[in-house]
Amino acid sequence: MNVAFDPWIPVVSSSGTRELASLCSVLVEGEKYADLAVRPHERVALMRLFLCVAHAALAGPKNYGEWKEVPRRLPEAVQKYLKIWKDSFELFDKEKPWLQVAKLKPAKDNDEKSFAPVAKLDFSLASGSNSTLFDHQGVKNKFDYPQLTLGLLTIQNFSTCGLLSRPLWNGKSTPDSAKDAPCITSSMYHVFLVGKNMADTIHINICDFDELSVLIESSRPNGDWLGRPVWEQMPNDETDRVSTETFLGRLTPLSRAVHLFEDGAKMLYGEALRYATYPDFPQEFNTSVVIKRTKNKEARYLVGAKLNVRPWRQLDAILQYNLTSVTPSHALNLNHLEGEQFDIWVGALIRNPGKQDVLDSVESRFSISRQFRTAIGCAAYAYEVQKAQGVSKLLETAVFIYRTALDPMDNTRPGSAAITYYWTTVEKNLPLLLSHINAIGTDDSDDSESKRKAWRASLYNAAREAYQIACGQETPRQMRAFAKGWEKLTMTTDKPNTDQNKEEEV
Repeated sequence: MNVAFDPWIPVVSSSGTRELASLCSVLVEGEKYADLAVRPHERVALMRLFLCVAHAALAGPKNYGEWKEVPRRLPEAVQKYLKIWKDSFELFDKEKPWLQVAKLKPAKDNDEKSFAPVAKLDFSLASGSNSTLFDHQGVKNKFDYPQLTLGLLTIQNFSTCGLLSRPLWNGKSTPDSAKDAPCITSSMYHVFLVGKNMADTIHINICDFDELSVLIESSRPNGDWLGRPVWEQMPNDETDRVSTETFLGRLTPLSRAVHLFEDGAKMLYGEALRYATYPDFPQEFNTSVVIKRTKNKEARYLVGAKLNVRPWRQLDAILQYNLTSVTPSHALNLNHLEGEQFDIWVGALIRNPGKQDVLDSVESRFSISRQFRTAIGCAAYAYEVQKAQGVSKLLETAVFIYRTALDPMDNTRPGSAAITYYWTTVEKNLPLLLSHINAIGTDDSDDSESKRKAWRASLYNAAREAYQIACGQETPRQMRAFAKGWEKLTMTTDKPNTDQNKEEEV
């Protein structure tokens, strides 16, 4: 199985059919493929692989002028590069298997406990701490070669910290407590621009060296910040730092010491290289950092996904076009296609902080208009999301009043039914908000104002519908309790929030 030239990447062709494509085909003939057909974390891992190969093949682009030439130069450069390094892309090579440790051995000869099921390569399958919600026989699964390849790539990017087995790497036991891989920390959101096909998508997400050096050069001020892909110079042990501190080394990480077997049923699995993450190392190029202020303190955090909070509620923090008074810390690729409308994909794996558990995956696609890409448009969006959050809190208070009126001793928080219904309904009305933002600064200011009012009205209507669903009126006592909560819910004012630029917990 050659990762460079054999088909293993799930794609959607331009005709709409699903098929498998090779790495070389996606990079050389990207116009044939409309999109990837993968889950959020797999998309992130694949995009990082595409960009790593593209940068290595081009030895650039070094500046904006070279960046504009990428579509013309990339196909020939990739074909030449992959032919040179073809042997390093063999999945089961005895000397240098792709993204694996060749000289990985069990801690004890013929010790089956040293082996791990390949189900660990897929977060949705039952294995270790992963639940059996979607799969009750994960340990018995066998993967075919495309599944093995995609799973291997993904786990190197997204494996979580925790206890692991301790296979021997060059005769030395690997650590029994592993650290996070580069892409999972803080459940960080990954952002990619979306083009008209895969060739266009890869091009517009490539950053030139002038852009990248500003972000990464500080990590290696006296050395080579660009580095080399890990398959060009495989580390001999976990002390290797060239791969962990350079751009290309981190794009396709070797966070886990893995050795696959051709039967696709088991593997050796331990920790390999440790990658420092934000704030100990600069943010990944396609992630955003936000400033949170509490009293007199200021701290920076990765913008990350949260359970039951859809990405659109954090879109202003991801884009940051409203933060004109501070140095923006948004994803570098968002600087591309300046002044144009574009589509972005946003996705993340939500993990239990500090634990091995992966709780959920999330992804969304947004069309970002020219008006949104202004300080005024993004600030207006942030303000309206805060308004929606305020109505949600009002709904919580109304439900709490209802419940305590029924039982004064009930001090528990309101159930999730009303809040879930509210946010689901609000998300359905999101086009109202986007149409308001898109009308800002146009000739018809009255149209923008009318759309803003329609959006605001939809918030209060959603809250009242949610309250009516969650709070019964079947008995006289319930009716009296309902009236008290309803009075609170309907006594609303439209006062502006104090600070539109603050990141809030939403």
